[in-house]
Amino acid sequence: MRTADVSQGPTRTTIVAHGLWRIQSDAVIPVDRAWAGPLTVLVPSEKILTTVIDLPFASRRKRIEAAPYVIEGVIAEPLDQVHVALGIEVSDRRHLCAVVRHSVMRDWLTLLTEAGLERCILLPDALALPEPPMGSWRVAIEQGRAVVRTDDGGGFAVEADTLAAAWEAGGRPTLIAEGDPLPEVMREGVRNVSLEMAGTTQSSVVAPPVDLRQGAYAAQSVDVRSPWRIVGMVASLGVVAHLAFVTIDTLALHGMAERREAETRSLIAARQPGLEAAPDLVAAVDQIAPAGVGGDGPFVRLFGRTSRALSGQQLTYRAISYGVATPMTLAVTATDAAAIDSAVAALARAAIPARSALDPVAIGIVAPNGINALITLQPAGTVR
Repeated sequence: MRTADVSQGPTRTTIVAHGLWRIQSDAVIPVDRAWAGPLTVLVPSEKILTTVIDLPFASRRKRIEAAPYVIEGVIAEPLDQVHVALGIEVSDRRHLCAVVRHSVMRDWLTLLTEAGLERCILLPDALALPEPPMGSWRVAIEQGRAVVRTDDGGGFAVEADTLAAAWEAGGRPTLIAEGDPLPEVMREGVRNVSLEMAGTTQSSVVAPPVDLRQGAYAAQSVDVRSPWRIVGMVASLGVVAHLAFVTIDTLALHGMAERREAETRSLIAARQPGLEAAPDLVAAVDQIAPAGVGGDGPFVRLFGRTSRALSGQQLTYRAISYGVATPMTLAVTATDAAAIDSAVAALARAAIPARSALDPVAIGIVAPNGINALITLQPAGTVR
């Protein structure tokens, strides 16, 4: 586990590089040390323009190249003074995009380096709120500050006393509110929130809608093959009970890969002290793996069968969970319930019984126009 000593006046505080953090008043403070997602730091949305732009290009590389020129018409500053980060596709050929000044990014990266969190994801804090239904805004007010997530996937933050004007300009959408009371003029817009989950400001985001760590500000590169190779080896050893793969974007792997590498090195140290320092981690695992295990283990065989069975299904895969004593579970996004049913039927035809259910913590986060679901393979579907 990585740690860093950060000077704070006459004392020194150790910051552990995991969890959910926030940059606030030129300081990095913890929000949730038990955060299970990739190492994430929330940044104030007041300093970021978050919008949705049309990018009718097939490849992500072309979309990244085109985004600054598309955004140029909606910002008031020269392109060479701002950093443009491309986010998820919120609807067909429409993508979330974030714009922030280079000077602000440099200040934030300095704070992250001092805190030992330089390998983190940087997420505008408005986008940590769950996405609201169409025609609605989700609003969280605390200490005179209003954070808003809009129904197009974007978000912003303003002073609470200017929120009413922003609401009027936005067409007076329905409001899902939490935290301090809304301005009086906005009360008529509040929907019945009795069924809303409490505490949603510390959201269930698994992969970021947009990560500001792109281009010149990307975190130190990680060989994207290594998390998968390492996970395969560790699964074959049977020493990690739960594996989670976030597959939305390569950037989402960085924080997880760093933690998995640290866990794997500690496991190697327990088996053969001194070997954990080897630069080639996969080769080190190979040295201590029992004979006959590796690329043809139960996980690999089951994953291969499942992949073949679901080939051609209209699904987007968000995560995979697998454990020694737990069934494999696929977190997927589909356009409708029929696509989920079709996938379950395809698995059944391949002699892999499965059941499906709505994903209770991801509804509306990745698929504003679709369904987030879990497909769990039943015990009878394990590899024989």
